[in-house]
Amino acid sequence: MRPKEFITIIVMLLMSFAFPVKQINSQEIGWHQLNFVPSYPLYGVYCINYDTVVAVGANGYIIRTTDSGEHWDSIPSNTTNSLYRVHFVNQTTGYVVGEKGTILKTYDMGLTWENIGISTNLNLFSLSFINKDTGWVVGGEGNLFYTRGNKGILLKTTNGGINWIVDSTYDKTIASVFFIDNDTGFICTNNFPLSILRKTTNSGSSFYTIRYDSLSVSYYTGVHFIDARIGYFVSSATPSHDKDGIYKTTDFGNTWNKIVTQWSIKSLKVIDSCSFYYSWSDMGGEGSMGINTCTSDSFIGPGKFIYDFSFINLDSSFAVSISLYGNYGVIFKRGLLSNINEEKKQKIEIFPNPFKDKIIITLSSDIDISEINLMVYNSIDQKIIYNPNLKNNQIIIDLANEPNGLYYLIIRDNNKIIRTEKLIKL
Repeated sequence: MRPKEFITIIVMLLMSFAFPVKQINSQEIGWHQLNFVPSYPLYGVYCINYDTVVAVGANGYIIRTTDSGEHWDSIPSNTTNSLYRVHFVNQTTGYVVGEKGTILKTYDMGLTWENIGISTNLNLFSLSFINKDTGWVVGGEGNLFYTRGNKGILLKTTNGGINWIVDSTYDKTIASVFFIDNDTGFICTNNFPLSILRKTTNSGSSFYTIRYDSLSVSYYTGVHFIDARIGYFVSSATPSHDKDGIYKTTDFGNTWNKIVTQWSIKSLKVIDSCSFYYSWSDMGGEGSMGINTCTSDSFIGPGKFIYDFSFINLDSSFAVSISLYGNYGVIFKRGLLSNINEEKKQKIEIFPNPFKDKIIITLSSDIDISEINLMVYNSIDQKIIYNPNLKNNQIIIDLANEPNGLYYLIIRDNNKIIRTEKLIKL
């Protein structure tokens, strides 16, 4: 994800309004568990946009929401194999990987899926696509919670999964894969007693070792790069071991420094160049946490072990896990909490909507104008840069040069979101 910078708008406010006023309340941002109870454990989730989210799990279970988690529909997958990860390369095209060589593909935002996988008894744990056609999928023995074994597999496609180049010669399970471009990528391989972080510069034809760990208690569970120079990987170990935690490189993977000490990290989700979330679980306990490495701030996670996170931005995200006894799924959402502060009622008018070129925003005089921030994003989460116009004590946002479609307006007051609005340009 790209970093979300705030656009600060200082305006002069009057008591009068040109239009009828909608009253809303100041609310906090945080994680909360949805009331919806998924029928099966959930292992993977992906936010296509603010409204459309797809989650996958055990027994071929796929669910999908188009209203930001208010309602969920069960989607046929035509498989009973567990599904581990889901990833979309654009608004419409996505892939799912799972047990026994299962690879599913959708062309319609997750509404229908076809199986384009291979015949194998090995499980697929991770995928990395650089565009809608070119991608890599990895796996091996073990399961999503314990990605370790003495046989691994790597698949590559250059035509959207119509054909796969399969390399099943690995003597270690491949737990994670991440490619920066067509040539440069990384994998984590694990087998008793050796875990290895490997790099390729020839599109995966061969890999060489850039870090290894010979301790039987350690295995590598994730790798992610921001760009060719900056990346992260996770070494998962039992409690009280100095090899457990998250490591960072700023020199193309040549050297690594530990930036987080935490035992048994099973999932890492990098959000942008500064921020990531991670989750851990073992007999010693479980939990999840977010870190901003640029500011050294930390963020409280959903409060339990999380199999997967997906972020629109730091304020809008979903996470999935399983129930205490593993009988059904659990979904968490990060966004506006319902703890309304009645003493801080704010008044905002947004008009017109739908709109043709311009949006007019009028705010009440009880809002602290020095703390007002506006952000506008398009439907694929790209921040829209615009020059607001102040006229007749109103903020005018001119999007005449932007294409027709769906946009999202976020208004903050003193770092609290006081209004989010879908904007439709016709």
